[in-house]
Amino acid sequence: MDTKQSILLQSNWKKILPHLKMAGEEGSINQSQVSSHDFWEGLGVFDAGELTEAGRGVFESLFIKRDGKETEILMHLLLSFPPTVALQQYLWGLSDVDVEQVLTVLKTTGFWCYVSREPLTHFLDLLNYAGIISYNKKTRKIKILISPDTVNVPNNVFIDPKRPFSNILWIKRVLAECERSISWLDKHFQKEALEWLWAVADAEKIKEIRLLSLDLSDKNIKSETKKSYTRFKLEMGQRGIKVIWAVIDSRKIKDAHDRWIMGGNGYLRNLPNVNAINSGQRSEMNLSTNYDEARNAFDEYWKEGVEI
Repeated sequence: MDTKQSILLQSNWKKILPHLKMAGEEGSINQSQVSSHDFWEGLGVFDAGELTEAGRGVFESLFIKRDGKETEILMHLLLSFPPTVALQQYLWGLSDVDVEQVLTVLKTTGFWCYVSREPLTHFLDLLNYAGIISYNKKTRKIKILISPDTVNVPNNVFIDPKRPFSNILWIKRVLAECERSISWLDKHFQKEALEWLWAVADAEKIKEIRLLSLDLSDKNIKSETKKSYTRFKLEMGQRGIKVIWAVIDSRKIKDAHDRWIMGGNGYLRNLPNVNAINSGQRSEMNLSTNYDEARNAFDEYWKEGVEI
């Protein structure tokens, strides 16, 4: 299976219940004996055969307190699960959605690699139980009940040509999660992104913006672009935010492939280039845990840059 794909349920979600009970009572379980263990571990219920904090919450709610709060815990776990995020982003607000549309979304976003459709049915059953969707097995219709419009940006944001407004909304929200500073590496950075930065540049949160792209002479840094940058820099300076857009010789950055946005608060996203976001080319903006490595690389490249 491709590493991008998340493993879905291979059996009805209720089959985990006796194993969940055993793990709660005895401290751990034998992973090899649990159907869909990889799914439950990926979701955050188990970790190496032991219950996580969330998993223990589910156990206690189901088998000790019997207060029904396990659905809320599962809902929060599922709302951070990439296949769920994909369904929310593509299907929220649509009427008369059927199972075929759900399957197409999972295939489009790289979360489907199965011959049988049983994993789809099992996944929808769990989403229905957690209150994220309503799912009618007779009509094969579903409805997304929870908007993707959450306070925090999902770990995986999908760019799609059919959602031009949402694509720009999400990149602005990504930028808004940066604090203290914004450092943006995009070899083909374009002036359109200055508008996105302008919309979220809060001087209470951000003191510096660093933009780094390739030195391609007038091929992408045209006079109008330079004028836009000068106006943007001036206005940001009036807000108390320092801005520098620098370019670097391609030979000095040939070992870099990804585009990054990083904040001074340890925040890092891998994302497509500005043009791909603006035009809606299918791609992703993914949260990364490799902040220190990316920041060190950016700082090394930055030393070689020259302001446009």
